[in-house]
Amino acid sequence: MKSNLKYLLFVIVLMFIMMLSFNFLNFYKSNGNTYSIKQKPIILIHDVSPVYFNELKEIVKIIDKYHYQNKTYLFLIVNHANEHNLKNYPEFIAYLHKLEKEGYNVEFHAYNHIGDEFNCNKTVAEDKLNKSFRILEECEFNPKKIKYFIPPRYKLSEDAEKLFLERNITIILENKMITGKDDRIYEVNIVNREYTWYLPKYLSKIVGKIALIDYKLSIKQNKQFFLTIHPKAVNYGGGLEFLDIFLNETSKN
Repeated sequence: MKSNLKYLLFVIVLMFIMMLSFNFLNFYKSNGNTYSIKQKPIILIHDVSPVYFNELKEIVKIIDKYHYQNKTYLFLIVNHANEHNLKNYPEFIAYLHKLEKEGYNVEFHAYNHIGDEFNCNKTVAEDKLNKSFRILEECEFNPKKIKYFIPPRYKLSEDAEKLFLERNITIILENKMITGKDDRIYEVNIVNREYTWYLPKYLSKIVGKIALIDYKLSIKQNKQFFLTIHPKAVNYGGGLEFLDIFLNETSKN
């Protein structure tokens, strides 16, 4: 019974993809040529911590394969669950420094990633951010090079938002970026998608086609495309296969 339901779902989704693909190609044909991809997607890896060391290595292999190092941003949890302080994992620290030298961007995600930790008042947010930056310094990272922040679960208070902007750190949310310049705050619309949250293996190719459609539409809309990844979730089922398919296709142009 379960196998029949899976097959039926597969057929329905496949038909939907074929219909979308046909409409998409017709819509973007211009003078007999299909629309040309000009800008590459940016990869956002959340929850980078020693807890997911092995999973991160698997992800990096695929990113390296398609030379997406400079387009990949690693968002660190510096004291995961208050049990995994980054400074206590020298092998992991060395690995992150190696990735940084290869072009990967090291950014900030969370202090402990417990609850909506930056949906708080200014005092709490400032305390967590200062403690986080001290840990980064102890691990020989330069906090002044931190340019981007993704709040856990995309939740943060106005006080926390103001704090990050005061430190010239751009905030990435589900569908926009918030940045400050010349004492003004700007919001930039983006396309931020996650396709690999425990993706079943039999859906990897289909979801890959959906992602490519989303990506091409984002270019037509003049919006930057972000591919969000969570270690462990992407390592399940067809997640890594999807990543390989998507980066292979987007690296061709």
